[in-house]
Amino acid sequence: MASVCLFSCKECYVYQIPPTSSASGHRANDWNVDKWLKEVSLKVKSEGESCVVSLFDMETGELFAECPLPQKPENFLSSVEPVTDSSRYFVLKIVDGKSKRHAFLGLGFRERMQASDFNAAIDEHRQYLRRKKEADAYKKQFSSSAEASKDYSLKEGEKITIQIKKSPNAKKSGRLSLGEGKGPTMVAGGLLAPPPPGGTKKKEAPAAAATSPSPQTNESAWVADFDSFPEEESAKESVTQVA
Repeated sequence: MASVCLFSCKECYVYQIPPTSSASGHRANDWNVDKWLKEVSLKVKSEGESCVVSLFDMETGELFAECPLPQKPENFLSSVEPVTDSSRYFVLKIVDGKSKRHAFLGLGFRERMQASDFNAAIDEHRQYLRRKKEADAYKKQFSSSAEASKDYSLKEGEKITIQIKKSPNAKKSGRLSLGEGKGPTMVAGGLLAPPPPGGTKKKEAPAAAATSPSPQTNESAWVADFDSFPEEESAKESVTQVA
């Protein structure tokens, strides 16, 4: 299985740390973080169930130290432990590949985002080991059950018959005939079919809207009364006779 690089950092710092002074854990404030032991680059690589934090010399690129992670997820804190007073510093358990002797060194990042990504890479491998452990337990449980001994493969000459029930609203034919649907009926050539005789009713022209009389003044509102004219002539004659 090929190795996968989970995280890399071009610049981080290694510290020589004193033994922990309390049961709660290490504190970066006890390290004198302004005086680091060495400036290194870091890579986190995983290959199957194994994962290693490798530190390289910044000048030569040679391997400086390695921190292998344990196979059990519950033991990760024994190899990579965050400090109690900062999110940018960790304690690594460095193991010599030949003598298998180990020592503890401090690790610090310049940026909090780098430290967060490093912590996420470690947790990603931890979750991988947990999922693999659960999958192996399920596989072992299934292999010991009676279901694992059953043969569900098809024998020679056997067939599988599948019956599909039709919906009660489904039509007999899946093709649409002419005239079906809400749209206009189409005939050959794409022309509209003529309407059936007597099937249509001629639309009547809409009635003209009633207009309300416009307001008029007293002078324009007067209408001549032609029946009164003879009476006026007789009145003039009676006046001339009196005169």
